[in-house]
Amino acid sequence: VMADSALKVGETSTLTITFSEAVTGFDNADITLANGTLSTVATADGGVTWTGTFTPTDDIEDATNVIAVGTGYSDLSGNAPLAGASTANYTIDTKEPVVSSVIMADSALKVGETSTLTITFSEAVTGFDNSDLTLANGTLTAVASGDGGVTWTGTFTPTDDIEDASNVIVVGTTLTDLAGNAPLAGASTANYTIDTKEPVVSS
Repeated sequence: VMADSALKVGETSTLTITFSEAVTGFDNADITLANGTLSTVATADGGVTWTGTFTPTDDIEDATNVIAVGTGYSDLSGNAPLAGASTANYTIDTKEPVVSSVIMADSALKVGETSTLTITFSEAVTGFDNSDLTLANGTLTAVASGDGGVTWTGTFTPTDDIEDASNVIVVGTTLTDLAGNAPLAGASTANYTIDTKEPVVSS
């Protein structure tokens, strides 16, 4: 039995193997793992129950995994088991989401213009909204996703009556993928310019 059947970044799980009676000659060589490592199994009750700590492999997503126990051991009388056994399926998601791109459709905004902001992640994310964005010289409609959380868009409206050649929008890291993994880093748009100051006849 795996104590945790849905492992994400930073998690481990206790693996518990219980036999009908005490066994001898049982060790990690009798265990086949999927996508991880296991500490040396040990027993505290004379060989009936064995435990170890499973650590999933980093940077993978795999929904189908089992740990199998073989037959290379025996009970205290020397009888080998007729068959081994496996854990129930467990999932692993140790891949952090990545901000793939942050793009302003219009990088030179003037009076009366708006621009679509498109943020694309490497996988679907949750908990993402405008509080995760830092804006320069403008406002943004509430970002929304039409594909389950991979691509997010909003409409940027520049502040009126300014001239600024250096602006970026920054995506933070207070979001997670669907497994609960937070990104390691955020990202920013390329620079965009704003000139929403109309010329004036000075004299």
